[in-house]
Amino acid sequence: MQKNNKEVFGQIIRLLIGGWKSFINHVPLGNTGGANVPPLKSMPIPNDIKTLFNIK
Repeated sequence: MQKNNKEVFGQIIRLLIGGWKSFINHVPLGNTGGANVPPLKSMPIPNDIKTLFNIK
């Protein structure tokens, strides 16, 4: 079990903000979901994953 307070706090914030953003259909694409990444930041999706999901 990891005890990383920064990660726990970051995930709680993500749940609150992410839940609301999902509800209003505004989710940033490609966001990895770590506490070290802003919750509303869009990130590039790697080509191998785009291929898997047929994203253009």
